[in-house]
Amino acid sequence: MSKIIESLRGDLAALHEAGAVSKVTMRQFEAICPPPVREFAADDIRRLRESLKFSQPVFALHLHTTASTIRKWEQGETKPAGPALKLLNVIADKGLQAII
Repeated sequence: MSKIIESLRGDLAALHEAGAVSKVTMRQFEAICPPPVREFAADDIRRLRESLKFSQPVFALHLHTTASTIRKWEQGETKPAGPALKLLNVIADKGLQAII
């Protein structure tokens, strides 16, 4: 199913660039079929945090979680899910300014 959605997303983007589809239609499609959220391995989380030059407690503050949770993610004890995983994706793709 996700391959079909990604194919549709690409086709719709091409139609938008050609002027055949309005921006509102693209927004409607994104609302109905949001892009997939990629998983983050322990090392990915640590690298992202370090690239921001944040300690675990400061990173936790921005993600509205605890330093203990960040530590567990970075040690591979647990994995981020739900809203936290989405926030990690947004920060990785668009930078911290996208959430502040």
